[in-house]
Amino acid sequence: MQIPHKSVILGVVLGVIPIALGVVALATPQWFKTTSSTAPTFGLFNINNTYMHTDTKGCYNTPKEQTVKGLEIGGVGAIFVGVILSFLLHMLIKNRWIRFIPQILLILGPSAILIGLILLLECAKWPGLGYSFIIMSVACITGYILAIYFALVTALGAGHHHHSRTSSTVIVRESVRF
Repeated sequence: MQIPHKSVILGVVLGVIPIALGVVALATPQWFKTTSSTAPTFGLFNINNTYMHTDTKGCYNTPKEQTVKGLEIGGVGAIFVGVILSFLLHMLIKNRWIRFIPQILLILGPSAILIGLILLLECAKWPGLGYSFIIMSVACITGYILAIYFALVTALGAGHHHHSRTSSTVIVRESVRF
């Protein structure tokens, strides 16, 4: 295996981190910290309007609730698809510009997660953030780091060795032609 391919495989391994964190955050129930032990915990999929701000209960009516869920799930999915596409394009395609296409997904994924987290924060009256919210925040941050990593790997031309054309190599090559 060539060294540039190892950098792509390292990117895939790093890509597992935000994907795994996102799936764990979606599955766990404590998005906000509760002050009493009797208050129920709730996840992204079992939200109870009685524990939201009274003036923002509309946040968890159908449109906004579906938006938050869609942004969080779509963000994790975009990171997953972006990692798979990055791997496949780096291994199969030699055109560096085509290899930048998955960057769109790798940037949109964490951005969608971030927007969903901000929308979710607008609705909560809990005094602190729960572990699910923090895990999803870490997934968002690591997703951005992953996008930067793949952008650098692509920009540096993983898999291609470019010959540096200095003035001395041009002169030597031109003199060899005669």
